[in-house]
Amino acid sequence: MKLKSIAKWCSITAIGTFLCAAALVMAPRMQSVPVVVRSSPVLAAGQAPSGSSQTEKAEQVRLTMTSKVSPDGYVMPLDNNERTWIPMEKDVTIHVKGKKAFSGLYIKLEKPCQWSVTLPDGTKLEGGKNGFIHEWMPLGQSVKTLELYLPKGACLCDVYGFTDGRLPDWVQVWEPPCETADLMVMPTHADDELLWFGGALPYYAGECGYKVQVVYLTNHFNRTIRCHEQLNGLWAVGVRHYPIVTDLFTDKTVTRNYEGAESFFGYDNVLRFQVEMLRRFSPKVVIAQDIKGEYGHGAHILNVKTLMEALEMTDDPSAFPESAEKYGTCQVQKVYLHLWPEHKIVVDWGKMELSRFGGKTALEMARRGFACHVTQQDHFYVSDTGKYDCRKFGLAYTNVGWDTPDQNDMFEHVVWSDVVSEEKEPVIVSTSDNEVSPSDINTARLRKQMAGIAVMLVTVIGCIVILVCGKKNKCSFGCDF
Repeated sequence: MKLKSIAKWCSITAIGTFLCAAALVMAPRMQSVPVVVRSSPVLAAGQAPSGSSQTEKAEQVRLTMTSKVSPDGYVMPLDNNERTWIPMEKDVTIHVKGKKAFSGLYIKLEKPCQWSVTLPDGTKLEGGKNGFIHEWMPLGQSVKTLELYLPKGACLCDVYGFTDGRLPDWVQVWEPPCETADLMVMPTHADDELLWFGGALPYYAGECGYKVQVVYLTNHFNRTIRCHEQLNGLWAVGVRHYPIVTDLFTDKTVTRNYEGAESFFGYDNVLRFQVEMLRRFSPKVVIAQDIKGEYGHGAHILNVKTLMEALEMTDDPSAFPESAEKYGTCQVQKVYLHLWPEHKIVVDWGKMELSRFGGKTALEMARRGFACHVTQQDHFYVSDTGKYDCRKFGLAYTNVGWDTPDQNDMFEHVVWSDVVSEEKEPVIVSTSDNEVSPSDINTARLRKQMAGIAVMLVTVIGCIVILVCGKKNKCSFGCDF
């Protein structure tokens, strides 16, 4: 073969290679991605708040705090200990000074209250409006001092200052409760959401990025360390929407048996609360506890009993009309109860590896979240075997049909009214940048299709070139051009 012939064949090969490579590179970009809106943007662990630098870590700034509530004044303790706090016996303004300039304040309180900060230029920022007891406040500017106002009755636990940048994982930047929820989890007490539901929160909230709302029946305001444990546990497993912790039903020992719980809380009061929460969040799927109270706890039984009755009332505007007028009516699509004996599913959290949590399983993350409940470690543990197996549920209520046997998917048959797509292809929700990305299956399929098209194009182009060159040079196989 002559040098000229070799050059022509090399040109054809180069063109074909280029087209194949271009097809493979462009395939994922050319893909039609369904639009899925399942969760509002959430702040991933270690991510900087909006407007902060994403390239550098935020530095914690050492603070000093003083207040003249008496002629002598006193120094506020900053001991990084959720078990200690200072009660405000009157309205107090505290002078906060940093060893260096800081641009954000992270404050922990013992109970919700309205508070504010005043910056050196006179700017006033309001805190506590959402009822958070762990709250991050970006200041919008770097300052070395500010005035922190706390009202009478407030209990200050700790205050931290930070420079711009990515915050440490333990700084909790909470989103307000959901407008509407994909999944509503309804534990009775703090820690029930991990003990009995296992990896549901780390999987659906942390990994999948669904809009997950946790609604507790009782509060622990009488044992405030459990309030901190409650938030720490939720944050650890990827929940970013602040939980509902009502002040209506305080946990008491009298509620351990059903009669005591019904008498102390009031059956109709709890039923009204259930209907209001379901209407407020209009969840697609609900997870609740064992109808027998797990180990027979009365408040657990009351929680589930009123829930099952409330499900039949949420679309009736005459039932508790106040919440119907405020939130409208709704119908829940599916309700799963822990250990429900009918229409059983087994969700094997121990086999679900979560990319957002470095490959740890949903069960491992549930146990890590429960470890935040330090005061409860001697009493319970997250079990995937035995009597209280956190993998076992049953579909106790449905408006969209019964599950396919052995499918073990809590969202099977759920109608997603917020999905706009011509294709019914599976998608995953990114938890790192809050964008929807195509599944690996679809990407691989599309790449193969595009590669096939590229090969066909190369073949056609090659044939044309050969025909043109052969016509001019009277080429035949095995001959020179």
